[in-house]
Amino acid sequence: MRSIVICTILSLGILVFPASAFSQDPGPLETVTGKGCYSHSDDETRTLARKKALARAREETVSSYAVWVESKAEVKNFELQEELIQTMSAGMLHKVKVNDEVWKGTQICVMISAEIGPNDIRREVGRRQEQQKIKEEVTSDTFNSDPAFGLRIWLNKADGRFIEGDYLIINVETDRDAYLKLDYFQANGKVVHLVPNLFRGQAFIQKGEPKVFGGKDGPERFIISEPFGDEVIKAVVSAQPFAQALIPQESESESETYVKALKKGLTVQPGPKGTTRGIQIMSGASAALSTISREVSNFKKTLGK
Repeated sequence: MRSIVICTILSLGILVFPASAFSQDPGPLETVTGKGCYSHSDDETRTLARKKALARAREETVSSYAVWVESKAEVKNFELQEELIQTMSAGMLHKVKVNDEVWKGTQICVMISAEIGPNDIRREVGRRQEQQKIKEEVTSDTFNSDPAFGLRIWLNKADGRFIEGDYLIINVETDRDAYLKLDYFQANGKVVHLVPNLFRGQAFIQKGEPKVFGGKDGPERFIISEPFGDEVIKAVVSAQPFAQALIPQESESESETYVKALKKGLTVQPGPKGTTRGIQIMSGASAALSTISREVSNFKKTLGK
């Protein structure tokens, strides 16, 4: 699975990396129940109030589920806990049934039952924790051997929050002429090699002139797709072209393996008589982003979050 659909326009046509759905077997399902209440204002309809109460019931059903209560102890980040609950509430409850609906004036309370897969919960928690680990490693100072070099990377959304179907545009700028290496660490544990790769050679960027990747009219088009979560765009620059050994022979790699290889290949090692060997990385910069499905986005809107 990939969190972006990448369309690269070539002379041979259009190359597409399509998204795919989760392929794991959810395993046995368990029955769970929950209750949600909502008091509507004068300018809200009863239909909207019922929808909001149902969303709250779904959220309460997941948050009180024993497997989640047990698993969330491993998730130290409160914001991530909340996002996981919303993701599970929106997409991991099966056969949701309204068992009772009670109105008292402007308040409605909805009682529901549903089925949920404990394996899905544990898998999602583990996946998101792995994303956090890769994110921390990629955004560390490991690649920033000369922070004063003046490398900047920014996205078309200042808050870094993208919804399924959004276009992603990456901007890179430096204070000096340099060769660029650009990688996209995705939510599925893969890293897509944007530059250089099999389809685009060494990218030389001139000082003070932003280099743009993506957009509706660019040679590459990046469209957010599943899976979703925490991701990172990583840029590193060098005064010299990158060694052939550092140019991936595939369009994507395993993130953990690639990070180790990248660190090793970009390390400057002592050479004879005070010289150095290896490629000196002048600077590194990263842009973090979070991606969610339309389903989760709509669920958040219903909850007013």
